[in-house]
Amino acid sequence: MIAEILQEEVHKCNKCGACLNSCQVYKQLNYESASPRGKVQLIKKILAGQLEPSENFNKILFTCLLCESCTVTCPSGVKVDRLMKAMRAELVKKSGQNWKKKGVFKLLASNQLLSLSMSFGRTLDTPLRTFMPKDATVGTLSLARLPSLNKKPLRDQFPGIIPAAASKGRVLYFTGCATNYLYENVGRSVIKILNRIGVEVIIPKDQMCCSLPIFLSGARDRALDNIRRNIALFNRADVDAVIVDCATCGAALKNDYVHILKEMGEDADPARSMAARVSDISEYLEGFDLREFFRPINERVTYHDPCHLLRSQGVKDQPRALLKQIPGLEFVEMVEADACCGGGGSFQVQHPDISSGITSKKITSIKDTGAGVVASGCTGCRLQIRGNLKDESIQVMHPVELLAKALK
Repeated sequence: MIAEILQEEVHKCNKCGACLNSCQVYKQLNYESASPRGKVQLIKKILAGQLEPSENFNKILFTCLLCESCTVTCPSGVKVDRLMKAMRAELVKKSGQNWKKKGVFKLLASNQLLSLSMSFGRTLDTPLRTFMPKDATVGTLSLARLPSLNKKPLRDQFPGIIPAAASKGRVLYFTGCATNYLYENVGRSVIKILNRIGVEVIIPKDQMCCSLPIFLSGARDRALDNIRRNIALFNRADVDAVIVDCATCGAALKNDYVHILKEMGEDADPARSMAARVSDISEYLEGFDLREFFRPINERVTYHDPCHLLRSQGVKDQPRALLKQIPGLEFVEMVEADACCGGGGSFQVQHPDISSGITSKKITSIKDTGAGVVASGCTGCRLQIRGNLKDESIQVMHPVELLAKALK
């Protein structure tokens, strides 16, 4: 069964219900098994041998965004998110995984297959967009509003080492899959800003998918090779930091690698050593005064807190502080900026009705600010927000794109 260090977590839950108000899924469904408390009690009974895992339990366990809201609000300190992840892994061991996820994870575990599939997708992108119905969706996302693939992967657009004129730092850049294949402007903005302030950027070409989508679905064994290879590449003492522009990738490298390896009985020390150097781009840039580099831009901007950045990594003030350094930019805080957007990776595909209810609240909060730009440091959040935002006048951007736009 799940690691002994996690089995004790079920006994910490005193059923107080503090988690109910923070759980976006429970707010949509309003029944006990949809709540974090209900899930913990079911896991407790399974660990005690009083219940057998069933198809219904599997459905209950995966009806969760893993947004970590319950973990941070629990007065007893129950590590609900880690307990849920470990239990998912047990179910996958026992019952296996559906063929669709197996296929996706096979791609994410192979740079060659992923690159080949992206090349194929790039060829079909324009014909598909031409002939597909305008109201076509995948999950809750409008297909017409999905981003086009980069014409060339970001890592192929730059040399492995990008020197800077001044020598104020040296970093490794973990681009992740989304920036590499979808959001090249985010990657270009990261490199542009770092170079402008005098930081040398190293991009390891053989880096793998962070594997968070794989192990959150319970396929820990499938993720192990990616985890080991990334640690071998990024656990270096000759750099100031490992920079990440995606909240999800950052959460994997900074937190989950250590927990997963430890729970699987593997040596977690190299992962812990690497994690100490991992910084979201906003964390790293916080150490620099950027105002001298900026020209005014007239934008009204609001910010959405990604779950994997706010709760997993504790990064809240840094992106806001950076945006406020830009002259002419008007920053407006949205209502419940820290509430989950409802994306949750594949959650919006598997549970579109629940997801759409959560996302609609986020869209309303964004529109109520009157902002022309909503910024967020998470690929999945930007995808979810843009895919459900029907107002073409509102742009969805990474904060670093705004910083790069403001550079003199």
